[in-house]
Amino acid sequence: MQIKGNTINSYEKLILDKLKIGLTQAEISNYLKEEKIKPNHIRSKEDRVRRLKERFKAKTTISLIYVLTKKNYI
Repeated sequence: MQIKGNTINSYEKLILDKLKIGLTQAEISNYLKEEKIKPNHIRSKEDRVRRLKERFKAKTTISLIYVLTKKNYI
């Protein structure tokens, strides 16, 4: 998915979709482990979300989800 010169890969989209439906970081980590998707540690997911917030100038995870949902990116 192309977004103003940035891309959201399938791993990032998966994390964002899980956040969008209200899963906690631990629940997302467990889901990734169960599905054998790597990286699956909480810290890896946190780092990815932090970079996405920086990329899309969102201060919170909620605002990141809102912006990307509003623009139909997720």
